[in-house]
Amino acid sequence: MAKILLVEDDENLSETVSDWLTYQEHVVETAHSGFEAVEQLECDAFDLIILDWNLPGIEGPDICRKFRAGGGTTPIIMLTGMDSSTEKRACLDAGANDYLKKPFKLKDLSVKLDQYLSQQ
Repeated sequence: MAKILLVEDDENLSETVSDWLTYQEHVVETAHSGFEAVEQLECDAFDLIILDWNLPGIEGPDICRKFRAGGGTTPIIMLTGMDSSTEKRACLDAGANDYLKKPFKLKDLSVKLDQYLSQQ
């Protein structure tokens, strides 16, 4: 069981992913904007972060860079609707450990979660 921060502004997707992670016996906290995400990261510790690229307020890559600059080492999986090599590189350059292109299969997310959570 891991404590996961899910940052996604699409409430339907957020609810679906949150339900799936809860079913997988993880503890899930959600944020729906960049500002909420930054606040939660400042107040709490997580085992893994799932972070959308496009968020109201502060975008995912900026949150990721700020978190890493502050010494954050928690694995981050970035969610993005973009699939070009430039965007993939931008995710990793911002400090994300990995990314998933939307739409994605929940099983693919689980594989990535298991990969990073098993390293802790």
